[in-house]
Amino acid sequence: MATPVPIPGSASKRAAGGVSTPSFNQTSPPRSVPSPVTARHPAGKTPINHSTTGSSQGSKTLGGTPMLNSLSHGGNTSSPSANMLSFGTPNGLGIEGITPSGLNLPTPGLGGAAMMPSMSELGLTVSGAKRNEDDERRTKMRSILKSIGKPKGRVSEEGIARICRRVGFANDIDADKLKPDDPKVGNRVITTAGNTTVIEIDLRNQVPCNVQVAYSVQSKALDEQGEKASKVLLKDLKAPDGVALQTKLDRFARNLENLARLDRLSLPGVNCFEALAGVYTSLRRLYEQEKAATKALLGGKAAGSADTMDKEVMCRKSGRPMAHERNKLGLAIEYWQSTDYDGREETEAEADGRTRESQPLSAEKADRMFTLRIEAEAASANLYPALRISETWLPDPLDLTGDINIPWQVPPPTFVAADAGDIVIDGQQKLPDLRFIAKLEPPVVMPYQTAMNILAAVGVTQAPIMITPPSQYAALLLGQASGATGGPQSMTFSVSADREVLSYQDEQETTVRHCYTLSSVKPDWGFTLAELPFSHPRQVIELLPTLRQWACTSQLLKATFKSQALSAAQATVPSTTDISYDDSLDDLLDAPPETDGVPITIALATSPTPTFDLTFPSLRTNNVTTTSISVQILPNGNVTISAQEGLLNADAADVPAKLNKLAKALESCDDLGVWLEWLRTSITA
Repeated sequence: MATPVPIPGSASKRAAGGVSTPSFNQTSPPRSVPSPVTARHPAGKTPINHSTTGSSQGSKTLGGTPMLNSLSHGGNTSSPSANMLSFGTPNGLGIEGITPSGLNLPTPGLGGAAMMPSMSELGLTVSGAKRNEDDERRTKMRSILKSIGKPKGRVSEEGIARICRRVGFANDIDADKLKPDDPKVGNRVITTAGNTTVIEIDLRNQVPCNVQVAYSVQSKALDEQGEKASKVLLKDLKAPDGVALQTKLDRFARNLENLARLDRLSLPGVNCFEALAGVYTSLRRLYEQEKAATKALLGGKAAGSADTMDKEVMCRKSGRPMAHERNKLGLAIEYWQSTDYDGREETEAEADGRTRESQPLSAEKADRMFTLRIEAEAASANLYPALRISETWLPDPLDLTGDINIPWQVPPPTFVAADAGDIVIDGQQKLPDLRFIAKLEPPVVMPYQTAMNILAAVGVTQAPIMITPPSQYAALLLGQASGATGGPQSMTFSVSADREVLSYQDEQETTVRHCYTLSSVKPDWGFTLAELPFSHPRQVIELLPTLRQWACTSQLLKATFKSQALSAAQATVPSTTDISYDDSLDDLLDAPPETDGVPITIALATSPTPTFDLTFPSLRTNNVTTTSISVQILPNGNVTISAQEGLLNADAADVPAKLNKLAKALESCDDLGVWLEWLRTSITA
């Protein structure tokens, strides 16, 4: 028996003596049109036992009108019968995974009656849980995004145009619809441009033969940099043996994206390329003056060694500025290199007629070269000083003869036109929302407090948020977590590594295995410094000695432990027992086997100065004694020996001179293992 419910338009039956059924919405307005049911079945002739009522016994009527769900009713207005369940709302049952049987629900189709909710709307499913289609779509989207953008394709007209479109540059060949077999395809000039940059690529048989880069601002500095940028891009597209299909577009895409990023940042009246060119012009003038002063200082003994002067300026002075060199577009300052170039590579460069700056670095030398890449980025001028366009950061001409300090200048600010929505005080002009930033390649690991002092020196007053739990300096440098479970005062870090080094004993060359053990003297959190915002190049130059200090420290540690595959288990914390569950009974009862390597312990202290306390056995004529020596890394990567015991006779008058000689030897070899073996076999009291 179906449950009676009100029918839409039942108010029209009241004139015929029908009884209206009350609903929850007592204030609903009366209908102004006749009910579809009234038009279909006149009063007094409405069928009682209709097949669509869902009951074999018919449904009860009030005044001859069947009781159906009203379109305006959202709740349950009926009463359950004695024989079956009744659902007045879509969530009446509310149980998933169960299909009710024996439920006689009204079937839609009675003149204008509302359609009944579906099984899914009622929350009922036929079998199992409902598929989470959102998660499936996310999974598919992640797989698609991982594959997009990785392969850049190979050199061709369409490949170059695709890369230009990807970085946001327009080109002139998209509108020129040519058929693939048209002889012009691959034999024309592709012109692509951004807001302030125009690039022309001349193709012959799909092979680029010439590239021209031009800027919207005309200046001598930008013209020179445009020529350098053209050479870099042409080299990226240059095909080996004239076969374009053998050349990939990865390097071209990477360099073009760097160029396009600065192009997008440029504002009307503020060209980012012009601002960086002004910084480069001043720094290059400083570099040439420092190289000349170094040549005069070293005298005739090193006057003919251009490499010696170059490295001295790069690693001890203001660094070596470069623009569009090393196959990379952009301004960079090389400030530290732990190993030098070999003579073979320099000879090839000179024979090829190219400067040393234009030579790409090998993978090994790139890891040992530390660079500051100077760029521009968006930043509010209300929060940080804006960039300036000027070539007068230093006086021109610049003379460093007899000067101790660099005569920096402060150029006037650069303004832009204010937009309609900008708030500008009367009489003031708007500064560009751009700033200079120096990105460290590679990032330098240093103690947290040292990094905070550096950031404060460039105007960053708010400390960066530590997203991950902090690690100790040595653990972070070597790629390991500290593994600590207690407070900072209870944490230590220890790691071991074996390494083979060459040794000269009794005028014979042999191989000796060193067994290193590194431990931290006291806990000191590490921080990876990756970028430095600045408003004046003086800020960056003045920080170079500190950056070199920690670059030198990190290279010494990495070179010592690079042959060891470190694991998280090697970062240890003092515990109550050293017994492993994997040890057998024989391992616990037997004495530890003797090692044939040279045991060397390294105790590292990072504050206030990075210090290595080294303990190792030194060779003597008839016996072996234990020797200790303390090495400190000073600013600019200068090495000094603060203490020694068992290596030199402390009463000798030439001890300071000998210690200085030992320190210079470590600076030259840049390797603790090689240096320690030299001390063991060559230095006697």
